Amino acid sequence: MEALTAPPWAQPCAGFRSRKAAQICAYFANRSGGVIEKLKLIKLIYLAERQFLSAHHHPMLFDEFYSLPHGPVCSSTLNGIDGVIHESLWDEYIARNGNIVVAMKSVEREDLDHVSDAEMEALHDVWQKFSGMTASQIRNYTHENCPEYTETDKARIPISYRQIFDALGEEDAPEIAEGISELVKLEGVLEDDE
Repeated sequence: MEALTAPPWAQPCAGFRSRKAAQICAYFANRSGGVIEKLKLIKLIYLAERQFLSAHHHPMLFDEFYSLPHGPVCSSTLNGIDGVIHESLWDEYIARNGNIVVAMKSVEREDLDHVSDAEMEALHDVWQKFSGMTASQIRNYTHENCPEYTETDKARIPISYRQIFDALGEEDAPEIAEGISELVKLEGVLEDDE
């Protein structure tokens, strides 16, 4: 993986799946005809991660989540989209032009080799449900339907896995979140993948 030159605030957590996140961005951009608004893209990714967590009690991306003024986000994924981390890796999949994200190439299923079939199912389901919405509509949806989100004007407020599982109504939320924390600690010992 390329050397990380991101500022300290942008350093991804242990185990963050940067290449998988970039591939997911390319998937959604391609489904949108090759061009997608950044706000819509980051909301689709958050909703897909949330759905995958609900179904499998395991993260797709091992990202950190934050409440921002426009709703909840996968933080390192947003930093990748913005070109703050692993820039050459992300440049293989997407280009950025202001608030627009452009797919660098058409991707087929075999090009998304870091995305499992179960993850593809979550991406497909989220696309089916939300693709017809505008970026603003999805933003509003996350404000109204993601109880783990905290309204904020400018602060960056962390969202824990425990908060997400509580919001999803998981009775075993503390145990599930603790299991993910243990995986993240283990990832910190291992070399993170792209």
